Amino acid sequence: MPRGNECAGSDLCQELAGARDTTFSMVYEGEPPSRLIHRTENFRLLADLSPMTLGHLLLLPVDHYFSFAQLIDDLEEELRGFLGKVEPAYRETFGRYTVLEHGSCPGMESSACISHAHWHILPVDGRRVNELILADGLTPTPLAGLDHLTRFDDAPYFMCLHEDGMSVYRPRRPMPRQYLRSIVAKIVGIADPLWDYALVTRKDLFRETVALTSAWRVGTDPQPT
Repeated sequence: MPRGNECAGSDLCQELAGARDTTFSMVYEGEPPSRLIHRTENFRLLADLSPMTLGHLLLLPVDHYFSFAQLIDDLEEELRGFLGKVEPAYRETFGRYTVLEHGSCPGMESSACISHAHWHILPVDGRRVNELILADGLTPTPLAGLDHLTRFDDAPYFMCLHEDGMSVYRPRRPMPRQYLRSIVAKIVGIADPLWDYALVTRKDLFRETVALTSAWRVGTDPQPT
């Protein structure tokens, strides 16, 4: 059984638990009725509420973990199986496939954008992401596989996973909120500060992403939440 933490009652945790009065329901008002793309016992794949680009998805554990580094020991096998089904469908639909994470920890709940573990899946060039993070003075630690991510389960980190490998960065100073969104914005051409999800929602991109992924068959059919 997973060993998730006690949820602090965040909006995202409430949405995963099936609550109706959530940010998603208030913003999209039933159009579409759900942003769920795929589910397994312990993971959910959702469309990002304020996508940076077409195909911006979120992968989350159902239980409340602070980072994927923290959940790997419990859920690595299921996660690998999930990715093995999702990645081919994603590449066929959107082209590039890059995974980004801002891993948090209990001590930073008040400053983390979202303390519930989540991966951003985006059709952007992961090599370019790494270049921009390096330009900000952060040092990468290359990882040989997902199981090595457990080394970073005790403190905040940034992670980039793409076809050339997986790298983790430790913040060297207080980093801007939504840092990874600001990095992606430079790649896709979104002006500062319009990458902030509190400022721009991009409903058309969201709805098109949901429509394009509705035909995916990545294992068992998604079930309603």
